[in-house]
Amino acid sequence: METINLQNDLNLSFEKLPHTIRLIISKNNEEWVCRKEKLKKLFSFAEVDKERLFKGRLQLLKSDDKIDIQVKSELIGAISNEAFKKALRKLK
Repeated sequence: METINLQNDLNLSFEKLPHTIRLIISKNNEEWVCRKEKLKKLFSFAEVDKERLFKGRLQLLKSDDKIDIQVKSELIGAISNEAFKKALRKLK
């Protein structure tokens, strides 16, 4: 499992499952929200000029070279696009 520290005791983790990747937002080391997606679709989001990934509670929004992370329409943190791709590469 790959983990990227966000702010305010929040973490973004990537858990490899047999056919998908599970993105997990943890708050104080407890799961808060998660979303499953295929690795190919996550790479596509990181590489192409696609602005939004996911609808619902967890959303990833890309602008320039950063990815904003929203939970319930509230911005909770941001990571660089390169850090996102690096975490995905480790899951291949």
